[in-house]
Amino acid sequence: MAWIEDTEQNILLVRQTAGFKLWSLPGGKVKRGESLLKALKREVYEETALRVKIGSLLGIFDRRDKDAITLLFAAVPAKPSTKVKQRKKEIGESGYRQSLPKKATPTAKYFWSARRDQVKKTLKAEASKKPGREASLSHRQGIIVTEEMISKLREATRYVRPRTEL
Repeated sequence: MAWIEDTEQNILLVRQTAGFKLWSLPGGKVKRGESLLKALKREVYEETALRVKIGSLLGIFDRRDKDAITLLFAAVPAKPSTKVKQRKKEIGESGYRQSLPKKATPTAKYFWSARRDQVKKTLKAEASKKPGREASLSHRQGIIVTEEMISKLREATRYVRPRTEL
């Protein structure tokens, strides 16, 4: 998922069209053979038409009920004046919001709560301009990554040999 702020520190959210039509941060699943950063760039573009630069890992949310781990990365639009648009059928609405709507995904609620507390205390991240590399964001924004989170991520990303049936 991507944490994308506008100049007023509003957060980019997307509303799903399926199921309960919940609000979420932009992002999605990684395709086989795709890197995390390429997947996030692709998903953000598909959902909002924004080209983004990906920065620091901001947090990890373990969704045991879904057998999934969600990673939150800081991101900034590649072009500052780009407007947000819906591109996928799965997204009904998108835009920058000052507050999280009540009908939001558990993941969005978790990251919103954790990030908003930190953003209030720190300065907004700025993208560094290093040609040919992923954008790196200033650490002034504060990173919510604990040793426990890193341990979970390492455990989750270990190679698991596929079971073969006889």
